[in-house]
Amino acid sequence: MDANLIARVRKLDTAALSDALDSLAIAGTLEGLAAQVPGSRCAGPAYTVLYEPVSDREGFKNAANYIDDVPEGAVIVSSNNGRTDCTTWGDIMTHVASTRGIAGTLIDGAARDIEIVRRLNYPLFSRAVFMRSGKNRVQMKAVQVPLEIAGVTIRPGDLIVADSNGCVAIPADQAQEVIARAEAVEATERNILAAVENGMSLAQARRLHRYDQPWLPQTAVAS
Repeated sequence: MDANLIARVRKLDTAALSDALDSLAIAGTLEGLAAQVPGSRCAGPAYTVLYEPVSDREGFKNAANYIDDVPEGAVIVSSNNGRTDCTTWGDIMTHVASTRGIAGTLIDGAARDIEIVRRLNYPLFSRAVFMRSGKNRVQMKAVQVPLEIAGVTIRPGDLIVADSNGCVAIPADQAQEVIARAEAVEATERNILAAVENGMSLAQARRLHRYDQPWLPQTAVAS
């Protein structure tokens, strides 16, 4: 992922990115995943992890050593298929991720040890918080494979952005266009607010700045 794209997307919120995705008919919003650390956010290429139920409870099933291979700046996207009765993330994983510069973690499932997550201010987004361990209940099936979360396909290297509004996944091959449109959305909203502050009605400001298509570049609106 281009470092310039990462730098640009870090300035955008997921609401603007969601509007940009909508404008391109791209499914990218991950419904049900929420921030466990208020005000935290992360952005980076996806490192995907897929879990499956344990069928054989003989012996210890260690499912978390994949973190040794996650590169700095990546966002871990972990799918436990929405299962919330056991966890796939806790205090040890949080400490390791924080130490190694991993940008954040999204879990389609549950996490625990949230007080430690908050103390370290680590960007963690999950479907639930629950204390029961995933040890000998789930095991890692694969890493760096396509996942499906909330009907959205996420591939390794896709751009993940998460903040207080939720989480989005942007296909790597469309990131440039999505980011450009999201930047235009935020510019449109700033221009509408400025016009209202200068005495224009909200209805007029929305018409003037094309709130119906906020992803249009303002140069195109002006012309």
